[in-house]
Amino acid sequence: MPASNEQQSFPGSKTDIWIISEGRESQSDLSEIDGGIINENVREYEISDIAYYLLNPQPIEVEKRLIGCEIHYPQRTTTKIVEKLKRLLPGRLRRIWKSRMIPPEVLVSHSKIWIPPLKDKTLENHLFNISESLRAYDSVTRRLAQLDSYKIAHVIGICKDLGGSLSYLKLQGSIEEKLKYMHNYISQNVGVLLRKAYIGDGLFEMRGFNFSAYRSDHTHRLMVFERSGKPQCCVLNPDNAVAFRLDNDDLLKYMFLPQQALADDIKLIRAFEKCIRSQAKPVKLFFNQKLEVNYAKSPFPKIYRDILNNNKIDINQRNLIRPALNYMQIGISFNYIPQCNGFEENMTTLISVLHDLRALEMLRKKLPQVHNEIQNRVKGSEAGMFYLLDSIEGFNHDE
Repeated sequence: MPASNEQQSFPGSKTDIWIISEGRESQSDLSEIDGGIINENVREYEISDIAYYLLNPQPIEVEKRLIGCEIHYPQRTTTKIVEKLKRLLPGRLRRIWKSRMIPPEVLVSHSKIWIPPLKDKTLENHLFNISESLRAYDSVTRRLAQLDSYKIAHVIGICKDLGGSLSYLKLQGSIEEKLKYMHNYISQNVGVLLRKAYIGDGLFEMRGFNFSAYRSDHTHRLMVFERSGKPQCCVLNPDNAVAFRLDNDDLLKYMFLPQQALADDIKLIRAFEKCIRSQAKPVKLFFNQKLEVNYAKSPFPKIYRDILNNNKIDINQRNLIRPALNYMQIGISFNYIPQCNGFEENMTTLISVLHDLRALEMLRKKLPQVHNEIQNRVKGSEAGMFYLLDSIEGFNHDE
């Protein structure tokens, strides 16, 4: 881990977890690796394997459970023309004009059979063979056998995520090949290709990252520079060639925030360590900039309980603090599934609540001792002046 980072380790922790180092001005001549183009205001960062994965714009593959499909039937030419004309009409008229389109047939399997990895491979294979024999009785399997491929226009797969969300799966090949694929893999996990780890709106898919291969001493060079007045980024490989580029620096804030959280949140570190030790499977990482954890009536977070008790702040003064805690929060949510003896437990969600120091400006004069103690705990970065307000853990008991 770079020397510029603080040690992210606690009693019982054997692994240093980090994301990104502090930036420094760089005199590197990027023109030699950037087609002779002169770039300005170059800053260099060291990033870990985790940050490399989060920033990388290359596609990733994850597993999802194939639970069904949509069967789309051919539409008559006149029906297609009429439907296009309907779009030109006001909404009120469109609603009263009865559609003649043939709706897709939705097939969804409700099978919940799942064979976990077992130490006894003979038993595992035996259970797998039993589950395969039962697939013939699945409602989707029976319906697929009744379909005529020449009467079908499209087949679109339906997948279920670990969190329960549904998504479409684009199937390749002819109609016959798509139906065969559905028959062979219904109610099983299939590989799904995603455009990249960053899904959008602060959400990252984490199942594509191999946590077990993480090494804290493995670093990559991230270069941030300006070209024609616009910030751009590139990551260099060990040969100082460009591994990949980013057209802007928008994603960098998502690197600084967890780095700040890891400085204090022992729960987050231990969750990452479980994934590194194959004791848990990562699922999602989400940055919620509209987090609204209400501390108006709930107990103060531990960081404030300690400060208030040590400074003997009375009840009336404490009430001045509560409103400031309820805004300018950022939540870093990490979803993972603990593993126990090969069996998956319920999904766990860990939320590191970061609080912007600017929200406490009103306390600077009224409660300076509280403001000063919090300010001393702030871990500043290019993302802002934040401190760890709270660490919340919850479990998903849904099937």
